[in-house]
Amino acid sequence: MLFHGRVRDVERRLEGAFAKGSVRIEGQGHFRGRTVTLGFQNEFLSAEEDGRMLATTPDLITLIDANTGAPVPTDTVKYGLSVKVLGLPCDPIWRTEEALALVGPRYFGIDADYKPLDVA
Repeated sequence: MLFHGRVRDVERRLEGAFAKGSVRIEGQGHFRGRTVTLGFQNEFLSAEEDGRMLATTPDLITLIDANTGAPVPTDTVKYGLSVKVLGLPCDPIWRTEEALALVGPRYFGIDADYKPLDVA
């Protein structure tokens, strides 16, 4: 688990065929006093806390409802929802230079180098 908190802001916009935006989550429990921002383009692509990347694509970043465990996709996340942010390492094939050129953070305009979750 990367983070646990309550959704405080959701910003969505359509660009062509893509739903883009961000979700700001304020920490709960031992994450209290901290804030994480998730960036998305149809899927969650980055998780950042105070300028420090917690996770980026191609690793999987997902939200689950903290009360039910149900997945919370980008199109249904809403203000006030208590969520957990999960990060799952991608298959090593997606970590090659060739693959990162197609699915890495910079491909999506994220100003960060990919750092595998299991190394973070």
